[in-house]
Amino acid sequence: MDQNFLKFKKRIWTQIIVKCVLAGLAAGLFATVAVMLPCHLCKIGLFWYVYLGIAVLGFVLGGGVAFLILKTDDRKIAKILDADLCLEERMQTAFVFAGQENAMLDLQRANANFALGKVPLKALPFKNIVATVLCAAVAGTSTVVIPVIAVCLPVVPIGTELPDGDDKEDPPRIVTDWEWGALDELINYVRSSKKADARTRTAMVSELEGLKNVLLDGVSQSSLPMFVENTVTNIRNEVKDANDAVDSEEQKKANTEEQNYVINKLYEIFSLQQPGSSEEPDPDEPDNPDEPDKPDEPEGPTGPGDLIVDKTPFFDPDTGETSFGEVMDDYYRKALQAFNEGKISREEWEAIMVKYFNSFNGNDNN
Repeated sequence: MDQNFLKFKKRIWTQIIVKCVLAGLAAGLFATVAVMLPCHLCKIGLFWYVYLGIAVLGFVLGGGVAFLILKTDDRKIAKILDADLCLEERMQTAFVFAGQENAMLDLQRANANFALGKVPLKALPFKNIVATVLCAAVAGTSTVVIPVIAVCLPVVPIGTELPDGDDKEDPPRIVTDWEWGALDELINYVRSSKKADARTRTAMVSELEGLKNVLLDGVSQSSLPMFVENTVTNIRNEVKDANDAVDSEEQKKANTEEQNYVINKLYEIFSLQQPGSSEEPDPDEPDNPDEPDKPDEPEGPTGPGDLIVDKTPFFDPDTGETSFGEVMDDYYRKALQAFNEGKISREEWEAIMVKYFNSFNGNDNN
């Protein structure tokens, strides 16, 4: 009887463990969904280990409750075998008189063992099948729902909120066709230039192409200056390393001049102000006594390659027209911003730029 009984006992305990595990999984995963769904709907972010803790706690509680309900012992197993296998209480009688020895009891135990040995394991039914299938369905459904909630209803975890004033979405920075063309032209210029040495040209081209790849992936309005500044810093470092490896002072000077040209063009292409370019004159510095006083003149650069801001065109968002007149020093930025925000069409933008650049050479005739 011992071997046959242990065989069926192991079978019964295996069924109990399976039911407890499924009940624990159903409880843990369902509890996770019950907490996760309202939190994501209300934009309340919790760290992943909080949900993991909820799942583990639900698994322990659900599985523990199921184990307390389903746990059994040898007496109950003997009763189950008699009832489910129609053994007419042979197993219960053998269990009750297991510690006694006489001829009649030996015959009874032999008969019980013989009857149990004739029954295959698969004849023992799997009980609580409806509850078991329900637990499996709940666990499977929750396993699918959890990643769907995480993907479709993302939230910022608690403790990683944006600082005050930065909770609004940062709009993307749209790179215009003119900026793409100017950047490509700058890359081609550096690649074909004979002024800087090969190492300097290669390094600068690599940095410029890296910036281009970043812009292709897309950047926000606030992050563009950071990427440009990073490119500028890398170019300066690369040129410094190249100059350290060169003995010729003339070549070092050429490399530095090429570096400065590329950096200036970068700031110009993306309409960014160079750090330190708006420095005010030192008020303590005395005027040159030999230089005669000059009448007040409109502010504006005087170099041959500088911009002339007198009578330059700009876009007026109020009237929707392109006009001439006294312009602030950020007229170009305003026109670019109006185009990026969709306030003016591409045709209007191109017309403004044509007048804008024509004014550089024929300003007085406009």
